[in-house]
Amino acid sequence: MPKHSRRTTMEQLEEQLNTTKKLWWLHDSYWHAAVVRELGEEKANELNLEAAERFFRRYTLMLLKNKDIQKPTCIEDLVDIFKLVWKRCFFDDMYINEPITIEGNEATWTGRQCHAFTSLSSAKMTNGYACGCQSIRNGVMKALKLKTVHSIEKSLVAGDDECVIKFSYIPK
Repeated sequence: MPKHSRRTTMEQLEEQLNTTKKLWWLHDSYWHAAVVRELGEEKANELNLEAAERFFRRYTLMLLKNKDIQKPTCIEDLVDIFKLVWKRCFFDDMYINEPITIEGNEATWTGRQCHAFTSLSSAKMTNGYACGCQSIRNGVMKALKLKTVHSIEKSLVAGDDECVIKFSYIPK
């Protein structure tokens, strides 16, 4: 197969995967809206956070088992793991190119783009929504046997102009 055709095929596969990720997250949005309607906001948030944490814990364990990642030994390793998880689980390189600063054992991620926030805003569902980012970090950090030390300093969902998340590398 000519080199150009292979590249085109790879680009097509990447585009198809990106579309599949978009559709999965759209499903997630519809699911959350349906649970809010049927069971109320509090229960929907509880179930959403639980499911996200379990998924990302299991996904991280799978990455470890497949040797796609190794247990981190420092904050830089943890940042690299989060970047890999984001790259594989989210579409349009969400979170990947946003700045992350590291000081000592703590990283600070600053984000100005969030597809979940955009979807929630257009559906007028941001009020009372519990951001799932905390569950993503909980799941990843628990799988890696790290203390779940992180905080949401600013949040688009809370009305801020950006998200600012701090997380630490602290082994159990």
